[in-house]
Amino acid sequence: MQAATSRIETRVWRELGQLAVEGLAVGLVFSLLLIAAVYMVAHNGSAADFAQAPAAAEATLALAPQ
Repeated sequence: MQAATSRIETRVWRELGQLAVEGLAVGLVFSLLLIAAVYMVAHNGSAADFAQAPAAAEATLALAPQ
């Protein structure tokens, strides 16, 4: 009975360890994907669009009837 309990405990610890490693791997992959997405958005010229937005708004206001 003691040997069977020992084997069950060993199996439970092994499964918990595997679950922890899988969770760590999923978190790492998700973090890398998130970093890549933020990098692409930041370097695709979106910042240039925001920099030009006030000039476009001023031009629109200047053309508006007063």
